[in-house]
Amino acid sequence: MPLSRQTISYTRLFDDLHVLLAVHRCGSMTRAAEELDTTTSTVSRQVARLRAELGISPFVKSDGGWLLNPRLAALIETFEHADGMIFSELTRVIESAPDEARDIRIGALPSIISHVLVPALGKLWDTHAHLRPIFENRVYEAGLGMSDVALVFSLPESGRLKTRRCGAFPFALYAPRGWQRGDGWASLTDRYAAQYAEARGTFFGREAALKADSFAQIIPAMQSLRLACVLPTVMAADAPDLVHIPGSGLDVTRDLHLIYHESRSDDEDLRAVVTWILRHMSTLPNPAEDLRDMQSHVRTISG
Repeated sequence: MPLSRQTISYTRLFDDLHVLLAVHRCGSMTRAAEELDTTTSTVSRQVARLRAELGISPFVKSDGGWLLNPRLAALIETFEHADGMIFSELTRVIESAPDEARDIRIGALPSIISHVLVPALGKLWDTHAHLRPIFENRVYEAGLGMSDVALVFSLPESGRLKTRRCGAFPFALYAPRGWQRGDGWASLTDRYAAQYAEARGTFFGREAALKADSFAQIIPAMQSLRLACVLPTVMAADAPDLVHIPGSGLDVTRDLHLIYHESRSDDEDLRAVVTWILRHMSTLPNPAEDLRDMQSHVRTISG
């Protein structure tokens, strides 16, 4: 029977709502189970228990995953806000032990993590040595997921989130020196690059010679097989044997947004991480103006 104040177990309900929030943020029970360090069957069982207690199904299955039942939107929003405030208050309680490591989950593109944030960690640790970033690869996810703070291309349509525009994230066409139009090219898999497939197919006039799940996999292939590819400029700047190919019409710049839940607004550590991210995201190279200088700088450092 549905919950009543007389039969409700708040301990069990809190646990079940925490699972519900994880599924809602992650979009699947499998991913939620990974985030919660449990099994998919356990997550499914808790969602089923909550369905029995509430008398309604918490989710509606769709092609894109599990969508929250609109009737529970206000409940899960309230729980998410309370959960964030509790976490922030716990942080203040343990501030008396400043040497205790504190995890901060940061979701971003793999190229931003490897080429912008990780190299800048020393600057964060100069003032917040107790923070332990946990970096999570995110490509086209729009929401916060289970991250404390995330960098996204598209803002979520709902949720009590704080948002900041971090700046533009440029991609441009690069190839080994001597590459000519008509030579081979590489691409991310359709999962990530389908929206650009038509324009790239028209320019290159042939199918991609190879596809991969990450730019880190593609760059060595570009160098050894002499292939072109549209790359994030932050990665191309570290590959001086690759040159920008101007006039392709394939260069694109996308706005990046930083998001975190509004309940964490008073969390001093999270604010410090937000400031650190924004500062270092403001220095991304643009191919037309900065690439040559960046590559010259890399060559000088590496001797």
